[in-house]
Amino acid sequence: MPARRPCVRLRTGTYSIRGTIMNQVNIGIIGCGRIADLHYPGYRNNRDARIYAVCDANEETALRRKKEWKAVKHYTDYHALLADPSVDAVEILTPHALHEPMTIDAARAKKHIALQKPMTVDLASADRMIEAAAEAGIIFRVTDNYAFYPPILLARTMIENGEIGDPETLSIMMASGSGGWAVPPSAWEWRLRENRDRGGMRGLQTFDHGHHLWTAACTLLGPVERVTAWIDSLDGVIDSPAVMMWKHAGKKTYGRCTFNHAHELKIPSKYYANDEWMEVHGTRGIIFIRRCTGLVHGGPPLSLFTSKGWKHFTNVKSDWAEGFIGATRNFAAALHGKKEARLSGAQAREILRFALAMQKSSQERTEVFPEELDARFPALYHRRRIARERREAAPRKGILERLGISGGTAQYAAQG
Repeated sequence: MPARRPCVRLRTGTYSIRGTIMNQVNIGIIGCGRIADLHYPGYRNNRDARIYAVCDANEETALRRKKEWKAVKHYTDYHALLADPSVDAVEILTPHALHEPMTIDAARAKKHIALQKPMTVDLASADRMIEAAAEAGIIFRVTDNYAFYPPILLARTMIENGEIGDPETLSIMMASGSGGWAVPPSAWEWRLRENRDRGGMRGLQTFDHGHHLWTAACTLLGPVERVTAWIDSLDGVIDSPAVMMWKHAGKKTYGRCTFNHAHELKIPSKYYANDEWMEVHGTRGIIFIRRCTGLVHGGPPLSLFTSKGWKHFTNVKSDWAEGFIGATRNFAAALHGKKEARLSGAQAREILRFALAMQKSSQERTEVFPEELDARFPALYHRRRIARERREAAPRKGILERLGISGGTAQYAAQG
């Protein structure tokens, strides 16, 4: 029997895995905008946690959410929420530039933290956040629903079970257009402002939404060791079309992702006006994941094709919101010591580094090793890594061949 995880001590008491009484963790939601609609369902009828307080700079929004979610308190200043002794943990759902100060403040207030992806805007910022959480001794995780999206998790299990043999390639296609649910102009304004303030380096597609796809790639096939990317723009705002490629670490497995935006195309979706579909090709089969955010593809959400023919999985939950529900339940369970929180700070930093390497590759028109972003002298690291890989790839010669005594192509000459 596996060892039980330790209980996390909370202000509302402790949770006993074998006990019959479960104390709900009090959650404070910081930022009550559009994306909050997808975080609430995981707390509805959740025996582990409840939304206790809400906070939004717009008091009208805060009051509306308090009523909708039956919260006890509302705030317009997140510092006041953090000072509330009844709040055990927070979900931070705010613009990226606010992630670091809010996370550090929450850690200092000894609140456990679930932070909406992407983690932050650069690696130095990520390191400060991880350090603050470690010093405070609190749970810190970054929420990405693709780490919990049922078709992706099923595909990963199938890969681990060897159902497609050795995986060789992953293809991800992302299409966006018009339609979907209504998004307030303010939600686009802060994204455009952050992108402009950082010199256009944080694409709405490839950095913000791309985080989901890089999380999916790493969930399915593990970490990445090199990337190359071409990121264009239709209008100076939307970073599309884009083609991005990578190699997974330690194996001959490659990935490719394309981003396409068609403003005249209506995307069928209950959520944002985009959709993604994926294929994982292996030595013995192919896995098809047909939809993520939207509903471009009909039919079963996941299928397997092998020499035996097709096997379709029709009972897999595939509504985009299911990943958020899974992520919320993971956080609540982690607070009670029942599960490991995902994405951990370290895991989220890896995804951020992956995304930043893509941006660097496109800007510098060169292949990038994500590890070079942590190097003191990135250019030197890059050159040495290339040189080392070339040496390792070169065929080894025996001593006689190196002396010119043996070897060559003479053995292949026609015999007379």
